[in-house]
Parts: sequence; C-alpha cells; structure tokens
Amino acid sequence: MSSPTAAEPAAKRQKLDEQLLPFHSTLLARDNVDRLRTAHAASAPYKHAVVDQLFDEDFLKRARKEITEQLSFRLKETDIYKINQTGDLSNLSGLPASELALLPTLLELRDALYSKEFRSFVQEVTGCGPLSGIKTDMSCAEYSEGCYLLNHDDVIGTRRISFILYLVLDEPAWQPEWGGALELYPVLEADEQNPDRPNVPVSKPSVVIPPAFNQFVFFEVQPGHSFHSVEEVVVEGDKQKGGVGARVSLSGWFHKPIEGEEGYEGSDGFKPKSSLQQLYATTLSAATPYPELLSLPLPTIPSTAELAYLQPLVNSAYLTPKVVSHLRTQFCESSHLVLADFLAPSLASEIEVLIRARDAEMEKGRRGVEVGGSITNKVPSHTAGESEADGWTVVGPPHLQRYLSLSPTSTTATDRLSSLLRQVHDLFTSSAFAALLASLTSLLPTAYTTAVRRFRPGLDYTLARGESASDEAASAKLDVGLGLTPELEKEEEREKWESGEVGGWDIWLANEEGGDEATYGGGGAKKEENGDGEAGEKQEEQLSEQPAEETGAEEEEEEDDGPLLALEPEWNRLHLVLRDPGVLSFVKYVSARAPSSRWDVVGEWEVQGVEEEEEA
Repeated sequence: MSSPTAAEPAAKRQKLDEQLLPFHSTLLARDNVDRLRTAHAASAPYKHAVVDQLFDEDFLKRARKEITEQLSFRLKETDIYKINQTGDLSNLSGLPASELALLPTLLELRDALYSKEFRSFVQEVTGCGPLSGIKTDMSCAEYSEGCYLLNHDDVIGTRRISFILYLVLDEPAWQPEWGGALELYPVLEADEQNPDRPNVPVSKPSVVIPPAFNQFVFFEVQPGHSFHSVEEVVVEGDKQKGGVGARVSLSGWFHKPIEGEEGYEGSDGFKPKSSLQQLYATTLSAATPYPELLSLPLPTIPSTAELAYLQPLVNSAYLTPKVVSHLRTQFCESSHLVLADFLAPSLASEIEVLIRARDAEMEKGRRGVEVGGSITNKVPSHTAGESEADGWTVVGPPHLQRYLSLSPTSTTATDRLSSLLRQVHDLFTSSAFAALLASLTSLLPTAYTTAVRRFRPGLDYTLARGESASDEAASAKLDVGLGLTPELEKEEEREKWESGEVGGWDIWLANEEGGDEATYGGGGAKKEENGDGEAGEKQEEQLSEQPAEETGAEEEEEEDDGPLLALEPEWNRLHLVLRDPGVLSFVKYVSARAPSSRWDVVGEWEVQGVEEEEEA
C-alpha cells in the first residue's frame, strides 16, 4: 500500500493513519465514541470513562511481556502509597539503541497514546480542552500483595486528564476479592450552612472499578473533585513479577499544551499544587481550652485531689515523686517519653479482653480465603465496625485520614468496651491529667484535641501533617497517645507488627520546605525501644540502672532522611512527643495483612514553655 499524499482528502488520510495505530478495531468507530461520550456525561461521582478494550489484544500482550521482562521496578513507599514503579516512560527515546531495541512495542504503545488521533478521541469523549502531544508523563506500576495508593485528587501543575491502562493477566482473570480496585469518591461541597467549606471527599467510595486486562479508565483532573484511591492488593498470588495476583498497569496524565503547541493557554493558573498545603493541615477540629490553667510554678507531682482521681486509672508507678522526677529529666533531654503499662492493671485487663473479642468478630472469615484459585485476605467492608448505638463512626476526610472514632459522650446505653474507652478519654481531658503532663514535661497545657480511634486492616490511616516551620505563628505541640493494640499470641503475628510490614506505626519525621510528600522507608527504621520496661514494682529499681528511654549508637548512624521516631502498635503504652514546627506525624496505613485492628486513645496538646525562674 502506498503512503498517502498531500493531495488525498483529509478524511482518507486520517482513516489510513488510524489503521496504522494499534488500537482495538472498534475504539475509534463513531458509534463507540458516541456511546462513551454519553456514558461519560452520565457518570458519577465525577465524570469518568471506562474503555473495556483499548488496544489490539495481541499487541498489548507483547507490550506487557516487554514491560514485565525488560523494565526494572523499584519499591517506593511514603505515607500515601506503597508501589513498585518504573521510571518515567517519556525518557524511552533517550535510551541507547541496544536497550530501545528490547522495547519496540512499548515505544509504539506510548506514541499511540499521545498521538493526535488518540488525544482527539479523549477530547471528544470528555469535552476537555486541548492536550499536549509533546509533554508525556507516564510510568508502569506493579501492585503486588500489600501495595496500595491512598486518596488524592491528582492535581499537580498542568495535568488535565488522568488515565490508567490495566495490564493484569488476561488468564486467570482478576477477581474483585483480590483487591486493587480503582475507587472513586463523591465530595462534600459547600452549602448554605457552610459557604466557605472547601470540597472534601466523603469517607467511602461510591464507584469501585476492579482491574481487567486491556481496560482503560480516564477522567479530567479537577481540584476538589477527582478524588480516587487504589485499594490494597490482598491476593497472595504466585509471587512472580507480572504473575498471578500482580496488578500491573500503565498510568499517567495528558497535560495542557506547552508553549509553542496549538491550544497553549499561557502560564497563568499553572502553579503546581503545594504538597505542604496538605502536610501542614495541622488539626481537623478546634482545640478545647482548659477553663482554668494550672498555677505557676508548675507542679512536680499532681496534687492530692488529682492523685485521688488518677490512681484508679493510672499505674501507680507513674504517680510517685521519684519516678515522675526521673521521667521529667528525661523528657527535657530528649523531648519524648514512652511509658509501658500506663493504665492501672485491672482497667487494662478488662479493656484488653473486650478488644480481643471485638477484633475476633471482624476477623471471622476474612483470612486465607481461596478466590479464583488464589489465597486472599479480604478487605473488610467500609462499614465494618460502625455502630450508631455504641457511638463508633468513620472519620475522614480520606485525603487526610480515615479511621473509626468513638463519640466522647452517649445518650443511650452502650456496650462495656465503649464505656471503658470513654473513661480513658475522660482521663485524657481531665485537669488531673493536665497536671500529670505538666509534671512529666515542665510544659503548661493550655488546650487539647482528643480521640478514641480504631484503625481497621485494609482501610484506615492518617497522612502526614504538622506545623509549618516557615509559619511564624506556629508553635510546638505535645502529641500524646495511649496504644491499646493487644499483643498477639502467635510469634509470626507479633512479627508482622514489629517488622513494620503491615503498617500501623506512629511515625514522626522532618520535612523539608518545598519537598514532596512524606517519605517513609519502612516500619523498622529508628524503632523506639520501650526502655521503661515493665511498670510497677520494678520501675524504681530500673531507674538506677539505665535511662527509661535509651537509644543505641546504631540509631545515630541511620540515614538523615529516616524517621525521627517510629513506634510500633503496642498494648498499654503511653507516648509523649514534643513535635516542633516542621516535623510531620502520621499513622501508617494498616494493611489487610495486619493481624488485628490498631487501637489507641490520642490527643494533641497546645503547650507553653515556662521560664526556669518561675518553676519551683
């Protein structure tokens, strides 16, 4: 067949060009384009399109083979994702000829996606503006067991259309129970009662799209609207690169035209989204001020009346002058404390039994289930653990956090566990606890936010946030948390928490101004030992032997970009951490492989330093 000439009609030249592209034979047909445009216009929670067959099947299988056999994938992990990813495929053309010769189909696939014909197809289906054919932006990812991508809206710079092409195996077909679905979230918009409220995603997705070979999903990037996530992959699979259970995909963006291209819109409005806008969203609820502040000088031990309130709730070892004095010295030196066995033994024992029973209910039928010939640990329902009667509700928004929270008060009869956890919450908000915090830290508590939380496997997390170091009005906060995750009986289950492989750790790390999202290299980095050991009768004996929080020389040699502090989920352990501006904190996403839920009672205290001469 001879190549088309300039004298041929434009329509004929376009048809010949389309025939040279490796797309599925029906993709660019008029009736298919019309059908997709109609479906796109009617879609929710925001407009998106799903193409069941994008490329010629044999062509895509060749491309998949090149991707899985020739490309290198690197594990990347932050507070928001855990994925195996290649580099930017826009750099393919710059590879040496010998390497490029190994990827002919992938190169053709990339060029087809950014071709004028396909960009016109995307524009016609979505009604979006012009798309750049020069600025390419895509990479390949493999989500193996335990990989995920948490809620975000993709709004960065000049991105206009987000897309994902699924390259999972065609046989066996991907099963929805294997996880890895694309989840789309509705938003809670401003209304008459809240006219200034920014759009935020609701806590649960309304559309779930499981992966399928050759499926292509795309949508327009919209600030405050295009919130989505990738469900954790929970199938064990065959552990082979690109094998059964590997959610292989090619994803990227079409950008607005760059300068020199047709449709260039200028630089106005092309400001990249600052990740710090999210990282430094410090609190999601207003702090409650104490009606009356502690008198100065600050107490070195709570008063007799305050001790009478604390003693039934708190381990008596932490209410003695000698222990409190030692811990105060240690906090002033290191800016953090970790106190084992904090609650009184009788209270802790009753709560532990009830939490174990509650976890057992959620774990029923979830683990080791065979689906599609492979073993999977099912993700619980998004409604799992909710109870209006007992006061447990899902808290978001999920682009910042998601977990179950217990309402601090209840007007109806509740179960025993909720009642006991409210007692612990009341302890945290009491003036007696403020006096104990002051005694331990030499800081004056002025206001607080508190919560009782349950992080469900496969669902819950908080993303990194904190005070900006560049904000002159920013001040240090005192993070206080009581871990209530029972210790597991089986060693292999305990090791899952201890290794950090299933998340759930409390992480504090420094963030550089202008940097990207929080980077986190795994749970085990700079693990903080419970140097306090067991509380109770042994506490005073230990004081003469070593500091309650002793860090080894190995920690000093850790890489500078590692966490400042990392605490694994534990039972009945209280931490106090003074978080300076510029330090971010988060709870790592709890994997579906976690052996239980992660429970805690936490608070953030506004505090004031006290001059030495004002202290006793």
